[in-house]
Amino acid sequence: PGFFVKVVPSVIETFGQYYPELVKQKETILELINEEEVAFSTMLARGISYFTDLEEEIKKAGSKTVGGDKAFYLYDTLGFPFDLTEQMALEAGMNVDSKGFQNQMEEQKKRSRDARNAAKSGGATRLELIAEQTAWLANNDIAITDDEAKYEWDLDLSSSVTAIYTEDGFLEAGAKAGPGDNVGLILDKSAFYAEAGGQEADVGIIELETAKFNVMDVQVFGGYVLHTGVIEDGEIHVGAPATCKVDYTKRRDIAPNHSMTHVLNGALRQVLGDGVDQRGSLCNDEKLRFDFSHKKALTNKQLRAVEELCQQSILSSEIVTSEVMPLAEAQELDGVRAVFGEVYPDPVRVVSIGSDTSVEFCGGTHITNTAEAEAFALVEETAVAKGVRRISAVTKSLAKKAIEEGGAFETKRKLPRPKNFLQR
Repeated sequence: PGFFVKVVPSVIETFGQYYPELVKQKETILELINEEEVAFSTMLARGISYFTDLEEEIKKAGSKTVGGDKAFYLYDTLGFPFDLTEQMALEAGMNVDSKGFQNQMEEQKKRSRDARNAAKSGGATRLELIAEQTAWLANNDIAITDDEAKYEWDLDLSSSVTAIYTEDGFLEAGAKAGPGDNVGLILDKSAFYAEAGGQEADVGIIELETAKFNVMDVQVFGGYVLHTGVIEDGEIHVGAPATCKVDYTKRRDIAPNHSMTHVLNGALRQVLGDGVDQRGSLCNDEKLRFDFSHKKALTNKQLRAVEELCQQSILSSEIVTSEVMPLAEAQELDGVRAVFGEVYPDPVRVVSIGSDTSVEFCGGTHITNTAEAEAFALVEETAVAKGVRRISAVTKSLAKKAIEEGGAFETKRKLPRPKNFLQR
């Protein structure tokens, strides 16, 4: 056993009276820490072996510097901590190109960010507001966006443009953005849901008197809702009247996935116990993805039980309601669930499903009845980290198709094999 797993019992004995969950979860804690130490030892051995070969190669070349790209490979591919690379280099009479390492890190972050942004903005540069920009807006007396209409459905909301943001900053008064321009519009009111809480942003169109703007992404920064996209035709200027036209067809595919994520959370706790806590989620128009704390893979029996509970919720046509209430009052609700580490506003929005299926803090858009999800099917269960599992599932037509294909596979699997099957 490693060092840390040996001291855990003493730590639990010392702090157990103050944190009773430590005593309750003692075996789980020991198991996870032991796994982490074994994994770290394996990584360490792999990294040391690579560094030893690298040291020989560098010295043969008459150099005393570990290149930034090599240090980054150790860190990024092998998981070897950069400070250990520096320590080993020092002991070997060498140094590390730390600037080159940092450059590699920044390039990787940029590649990751660009890929993520391109996926969300149709290949255009994703615009973001930092403190400097939100301060500029506030200093110019531009009010934060009223986005209460994001919870409405089938609404064409009248609004007006209060600011236009580009890669070069905000447009000055009187300036215009034209066809093909990738810009971010800030409106006084918006019906678009900005990405938050694992739910992807709405898309759609903002119509103006002389222009049409395709909304590809929506983010909120300091209360300002930034609608990013491309001007299809016409010109846009600050003060122009606008109409928000959300793609509610797409939202109708996102909402059931979000609501069923709540149902799934409750089903997992019912099947696996109270040790299940949400660790992340993703809800879009194609699927729902839910990360949760659990130390091992679910058995087929457990997966079937979870899936059946979710399907039963749909068959039971459970009502989905939301209510805004003071945070202190909401925290006292029986069975309420919140994401660990998440900071919630006060007052907070509480979404309830059925009489006791789910009660969660949530600012997302939801269906009004679980029957609107039509069907539910689990499609994947996998590990994402030590003690964290991930389930992916689908609803509506995709779930019906998955259930149909699953049934056909089961039927085919149970068919008797031909006598000469092994000879083929």
